[in-house]
Amino acid sequence: MLFQLVWSNLRHRPVRTALSAFGVALAVTLILVNVGLVNGSQRGRAQRETNVRAELMFWRDFNLTSTSALVMPIQYTDRLRQIAGVADAAPVGQYLKPSDYGIGVEIIEGIEWESYQRLTGIRLQAGTPPVEEYDAIVDAEFIRTRRVAIGDTVMVFERPFRITGVYVPEAGTARFKMQLATMQKLLAAPERCTFIYVKCTNPAEQEAVAAHIVEELPDNTVIFIRDLPAAYEQGIPALNTFLKLVIGLAVAVGITFVFLTMYTTIAERKRDIGILKSLGASPWWIIRAIEAEALFVGLLGLLLGIGAAYLAVAGITAFTALRPEIELRWLGLAALISLLSTALGALYPAWRAARLDPVETLAE
Repeated sequence: MLFQLVWSNLRHRPVRTALSAFGVALAVTLILVNVGLVNGSQRGRAQRETNVRAELMFWRDFNLTSTSALVMPIQYTDRLRQIAGVADAAPVGQYLKPSDYGIGVEIIEGIEWESYQRLTGIRLQAGTPPVEEYDAIVDAEFIRTRRVAIGDTVMVFERPFRITGVYVPEAGTARFKMQLATMQKLLAAPERCTFIYVKCTNPAEQEAVAAHIVEELPDNTVIFIRDLPAAYEQGIPALNTFLKLVIGLAVAVGITFVFLTMYTTIAERKRDIGILKSLGASPWWIIRAIEAEALFVGLLGLLLGIGAAYLAVAGITAFTALRPEIELRWLGLAALISLLSTALGALYPAWRAARLDPVETLAE
């Protein structure tokens, strides 16, 4: 009887049911898409870093959000090559710019082609390396998402850069790589870079090499490239705070939609509730009926939200270089949040319905 009553109430109020489910679906989509964007971008960046054949990264000040400042003297490159156990070193400049898609930011890199190629192992799939001042190379994903080809120009630093080649595999943080000398000129930072890749003579001895580097060049930071996936997995504190705010907002949206819906529903169905209570329905039975109705709405909203999230991810993947990832654990969390928020949102309306006096409601 309880299920029949709940289904009848939902079926006879399709617009209200749809609006409530939409509120829950919005909360679920908000969680899954935002978390997927953060996790996908961080893991993609970490994967590209680990594709580099170097074992170490030498920084003046290591930070996962590092990007725009060329703060390290490039002369460190030659000093690193002289340290025991170091086979080679390659300076890299990084700069952060707003994404051309209007979503977040993207990184561009300045490289010295020959040393960078030796340490990363990248090769040109097509075209030629950057030779002229405003030449650049990109990866296949850049070509796909920007819909450009070799010979086309891309605006960076408000200047047209000509794409001369496409490299493989994806390596390094950025998909767009210009000459380091050009980046230094445009950023007014001559003889500077952001960090330096370090290749060890014997990769098995990279811990000893790192210790030698720290001893020879103190007040700097050495990062093991193998540790980058774990570092990115932990994320950036600001992004973690952002995700918590998104989840909190999603919970608030879900609770508000369900509360308003169930509250107005109780106000309209006082007479029906009075009849049920006069027929012997207990306050607990009334609460169960209201909560069951809310949970059904929450389940419907959850399914709609998951579907909308996957559609959004498919659209983002098709038209941008971003790679959102929806994980099973976040699906579970989204399910828990949606059902919990609907239960909490319906709690007060259910309690209010259980306290209604059947005599007064039938007399109205």
